[in-house]
Amino acid sequence: MQSVAVLRPHALLWRNPPVWPFLWRGLLPLAALALVAAFAVGPVAHDWIEGSVARETRSRLAAAGFSWVSLSASGQTVTLSGEEPAAGAGGRAVALARAVTCPSWIGRVSCAATVVGRFAAPAPAASGSMAPALSAAQLCERSLAEALAGEQIEFGSGSAAIGTRSGALLDRLAREVRSCPGVIRIDGHTDPVGRGRFNRGLSEARAAAVRDALVARGVPAERLRTRGFAARRPIADNLTEGGRARNRRIEFHALSAD
Repeated sequence: MQSVAVLRPHALLWRNPPVWPFLWRGLLPLAALALVAAFAVGPVAHDWIEGSVARETRSRLAAAGFSWVSLSASGQTVTLSGEEPAAGAGGRAVALARAVTCPSWIGRVSCAATVVGRFAAPAPAASGSMAPALSAAQLCERSLAEALAGEQIEFGSGSAAIGTRSGALLDRLAREVRSCPGVIRIDGHTDPVGRGRFNRGLSEARAAAVRDALVARGVPAERLRTRGFAARRPIADNLTEGGRARNRRIEFHALSAD
């Protein structure tokens, strides 16, 4: 009896491996890229970039005496508005905002790509005996803030000893103070590093050291007062060294004459 071999058809066919394991592995990087892109144009652009631009620009303006400026940020476009207290004040605020830098992964870069100023003209001076004195005090405070813009009086680490490199800045400040009416208050500020009691004493001692330096440059001592605020009034983020350095500062405020 003759035997016949029977071959099953499916045993002779080459079956390709299933497609789906390779398909999802190929799509996984694309899905990750899509998630990164969605995150970049959403929370990062709005919360991180806009927030950083607005925060850094606003704190720098406030430190320079431009607290009257209102600020809005859309991406890296900053719009400044408000009523100018004096002619040309808006232009100085715009110039300062353009010079502000923000932290980035490649270091500090310009915060705003575009700065727009939309300021109202200064209001006419009000009549009455108090208007000229108040206006003079405001202009004095602003001139002192502008003299400090971009610079700080330097002290030794943890001490009230003024650095020798601050001599020229103190000379300019003394000239401004001598031309101002009334009393000038010198405020000392620190960062939060260290104990609160020590920082309070340090801020007071630094303010007193600046007062003594101005007196040595011809400013009458009775026209100067001092206060120390320690770390209670920061103008920048204390989470970074750059922010803490900006918070270690001296400010000047013109007081109305009694």
